[in-house]
Amino acid sequence: MALAMMIISCKKDNKNPITSPDEPTTKILLKDIIIPHLPSPYYHFEYGSDSLVNKADFASGYYIYDVLYDNGRIGEMRNNIIVNHDTLRYVYDNTGRVMMVNFIDEDNLLKRHVAFTYNTGKVSQIIWDHKANSGDFIVDRTLTFTYHADGNLKDMSDHRPAVSGAGENNFTTHYDNYDDKINVDDFTLIHDGIHDHLLVLPGLHLQKNNPGKEWVTGITEEYTVNYHYTYNADHTPLLKSGELTFTSGTKAGQKFDVSTSYSYY
Repeated sequence: MALAMMIISCKKDNKNPITSPDEPTTKILLKDIIIPHLPSPYYHFEYGSDSLVNKADFASGYYIYDVLYDNGRIGEMRNNIIVNHDTLRYVYDNTGRVMMVNFIDEDNLLKRHVAFTYNTGKVSQIIWDHKANSGDFIVDRTLTFTYHADGNLKDMSDHRPAVSGAGENNFTTHYDNYDDKINVDDFTLIHDGIHDHLLVLPGLHLQKNNPGKEWVTGITEEYTVNYHYTYNADHTPLLKSGELTFTSGTKAGQKFDVSTSYSYY
């Protein structure tokens, strides 16, 4: 939820709720996000008696994390699959915002950083780097964000420098035509799928509402998606559906349907 995640909130009262200044009043417990033709569920969350997420599962067990807290804030996410035991260790600034996440392997060696920059209360940039064979840390991904006047994400620019034999890559995803309902999946916008770890980031909200239009520029096969939503009574999305149209490249003019469904506790 809402890098962004409302997934750690709940529909019931909490005697000692952990909230951020811009966290919505409505509380929800997201259970599953299901996307056709991808491992199901694609995202799955479980919660403790305090209504805080204590387990996160990506791609039906591709990564499974135990989420551990320190003084009411996430201290670590520990991947517990057989082939990977990385620990994601959180560092906060003096205002309580996530400043950095350190990736530490099972030999207790630091191998990756994720650094966050903020502007007027919103995240403005996220930078990923990794430890190269030389021992130096090399930036391999930079996300830069701009927002609409209502605080919803407008543009997300993704820069991948030329590293490890891969060429430079730059593209921008644009969002518009927001509704006035609750967004629960904006944390997925920064997750690089099977190529990188999932980050549970309570209080970091990229989209408080749901975009009706998304389009991507800067790649060979640019595309546009127009979305429609079905909602629960509490204004959380039950189904997101749309039609994706390629606007450039060899697939220009081709269209296909996309959808995402959501379930809750």
